[in-house]
Amino acid sequence: MESLVTSSADGDPVAAKPSELGGPAAAVAQILTGAGVAAGAGFLVPGGVVVTCAHVVRDAGRGPGDEVEVRFPQATGAPKARGRVLTGPWRRPEAEDTAVIQLDQAPPFVPELLVGLAHGAKGRPAWSFGFPSSTFDGGHEGTATAGGPLRVLDHWVLQLHDANTVARGFSGAPVVDTQTGLVIGMVTSLPGADPHQRGLNTAYATPGEILREVWPGLKPLDVCPYQDFRAFTYERARWFHGRDRAKEQLLRHLVGRRHGVLLQGPSGSGKSSLVQAGVLPELPSGWRSVVARPARGLGADLERAGLPGAAGGGILASAQRFLAESSGTEHLLLVIDQFEELLTSPGPGHGSAVPDEDLLVLRQLTEVVESCAAVTVLLVMRNDFYPSLADRAPKLLQAVHPVVDLPPTLTSGELHDIITKPAADAALRFEEGLPQTILTEVLASGRYDTDPDEVRATVLPLLEKTLTLVWENRADNLLTCDAYAKVGRFGGSLAQWQDAVLGQLDERHRSVARRVLALLVRHDQSGKSLDTRRQRSVAALRTLACGPAVDRAAVDRVLTVLADERIITVRSSDESGGTGPPTAELVHDLLIDKWPELRQWAAAYAEFDTWLDHALERAGRWEGSGKGGDLLQGTDLELGRRWRAEFGLPAPAEDFLSRSERRRRWRRIEVAAVGMSAVCVAALAATGVINVGAGGGTGRSGSPAASASAYPGTDGGARTLLTKAGTGADAGLVEALRPRHEDYGAVFRPGLAERAERYYQASTPWPTGPWAKPQQTVLQMWKATSEEIQAGTAPALKYFPGGYARLKDGFRPGLVIYRWKYTEPGEPYGMAFDGLVFVNGHWALFPKPWLALGP
Repeated sequence: MESLVTSSADGDPVAAKPSELGGPAAAVAQILTGAGVAAGAGFLVPGGVVVTCAHVVRDAGRGPGDEVEVRFPQATGAPKARGRVLTGPWRRPEAEDTAVIQLDQAPPFVPELLVGLAHGAKGRPAWSFGFPSSTFDGGHEGTATAGGPLRVLDHWVLQLHDANTVARGFSGAPVVDTQTGLVIGMVTSLPGADPHQRGLNTAYATPGEILREVWPGLKPLDVCPYQDFRAFTYERARWFHGRDRAKEQLLRHLVGRRHGVLLQGPSGSGKSSLVQAGVLPELPSGWRSVVARPARGLGADLERAGLPGAAGGGILASAQRFLAESSGTEHLLLVIDQFEELLTSPGPGHGSAVPDEDLLVLRQLTEVVESCAAVTVLLVMRNDFYPSLADRAPKLLQAVHPVVDLPPTLTSGELHDIITKPAADAALRFEEGLPQTILTEVLASGRYDTDPDEVRATVLPLLEKTLTLVWENRADNLLTCDAYAKVGRFGGSLAQWQDAVLGQLDERHRSVARRVLALLVRHDQSGKSLDTRRQRSVAALRTLACGPAVDRAAVDRVLTVLADERIITVRSSDESGGTGPPTAELVHDLLIDKWPELRQWAAAYAEFDTWLDHALERAGRWEGSGKGGDLLQGTDLELGRRWRAEFGLPAPAEDFLSRSERRRRWRRIEVAAVGMSAVCVAALAATGVINVGAGGGTGRSGSPAASASAYPGTDGGARTLLTKAGTGADAGLVEALRPRHEDYGAVFRPGLAERAERYYQASTPWPTGPWAKPQQTVLQMWKATSEEIQAGTAPALKYFPGGYARLKDGFRPGLVIYRWKYTEPGEPYGMAFDGLVFVNGHWALFPKPWLALGP
């Protein structure tokens, strides 16, 4: 007899022979009369429901809405249970003859049977279990061969042949396909022999299709319980199994009231899944969690994740305010997932220095960990970035203790749970032997160095991908050996899937796909660290992946295919809750590790990638300093022109390159003008027209300061002024905004005022106009009072640079400070400025005022 796979009450799959005590026979119930006599059979299915025949319930003296008692004689202890016959799914005995009993409470350790389809089972052996009066009270087995469907009046029945052992008393019993372990029908009637004794071996059953139609809860969930390459989330914790060892270890450290914990492990070892689906659902009462990642700015992402004010008001202050304002919250857990993204930002001059914004974030995290606030910071990081953390943020590394290493291995028992338990929870079944086959192949592919019964945890993404593909090719609710072979088995599923995805595209689109995928990899040309994923905005990909001969529609087509096939993920602003543009990212680092061609494509674009990162970093530095020396020069400028022609550039890089080109043109004009002036002055001096060295000056027809006071000190006045400065319509306006001596004391508190004056007087050149490019016709403007900056409460602060948080106590009260940006219509990027203040009856400009504080 074949083994059947059932599920125990706690969800664990159990392989058992039909004849074994506690096997599927334990799921078969006696439907009892008031006198405690079996009127027929039924069987337990998920949801604490017993399915049986309507005529069996009638024979027990009950009907729709009545209470009925059942007993499971083959289960341990032969438990009884009471339930009520549901009215909705009742089908009359002379029709589809079906009844559903909802138990008050299902007995423990009684397995649940799953209902499949009768279609396709013809000719296969079937098993049943019933309670004929001629045998033991505990019942006995019956066997048959599944036949085809037969139309009877207005419904269908399933014929059973060779059913000599299926006797009266089997009504309501399950008919189980011994090959799949699924119920394909329910015994309904025995026709009996005709006068010539024919028909003795025939029985009829209600097909599984009708049972599912009558009680939809019998249908399998149309939800994949496996995660492909995605991390498990809090919402999908029900499918997360097999990591109890690591979960208990991490929870023990967190609830010990540590203020900082670093969880590290290899890429693909399940760090994010462990935290979000394993740990967060089991945090103590009174704990709240906020989960963020630093890819698009940690402060902004913390705000999107539910920590208001983190972008402008500082992380610690925002966390303390969150605790004070959240009723019932005793402790806050800040989870910084994929923390290594903070350690991969390119530094100035292509070096390894930490950019200012990232450095500020690292300092703020250190401040939180070292505080006494009821806040714990959990950093989740790839372990190959540990040296980078030690180099870039040694103080933070010292503060987060302990460092928790994710167990590097999975035991065969943990793997078995990862493979089988999600299927059981989703009312799915594996074909016999398939779980062991998968387990054997996984163990063989990545066996750990020390124990033959363990495997490296980094097999998890590929295992989840393989199981997802098997699910997509399932036969109803059965995960089959044929599906496993079709997807390439464990070792070949990834390559087969990648080839199939790119095979959907013609050669032109495949070329675009290779470029898109390469642009989503951060390649380390030095070879000192592994290649990693990187996010890019969809707008940037449309520009960069086009090249000179490809239209953007082709890029959109490629992005759609890659996203639909889950090679990349695309997160829109609506999904994240933020206001940024949609971004794309490879679904997992494993793609880089296991796809040699992808690494080759990324290496081919590495020089361009390095230049682009460097150019954007310099653009940010130039925006803060306004110094011409921060614009592109020499080789960097020539490379920019080359990459623009070959790839196209995203808007911020294109704008910065254009400004750099304009500066070089003006520098050449200035050099030529200086040379010409020298010639003219020498000639005029020789003729006596002017006296070289004599006193005097050029003079002005009017004071530039008058221009700064010509606009009202209101929002409307600010907008008019900024519009004029953007277009260059007021020639003297920009110079007129330079602060006067008395302005520093009116804007900054004592001590800082003197430092600010020294800084701005030494800071050259002063920003020149026009500030907007001709096509930048949209002015966006935000404002915040000095009190709001100090408290970190203004909604507009999320648009202000993070440096204002450093300067929050440096402003005098009663000021209104403006931040603004010039953009093209419909574009999020443009030229951004800040520090406009109306003071002493006129407008003054204090760009990037926190720089006056020094490093």
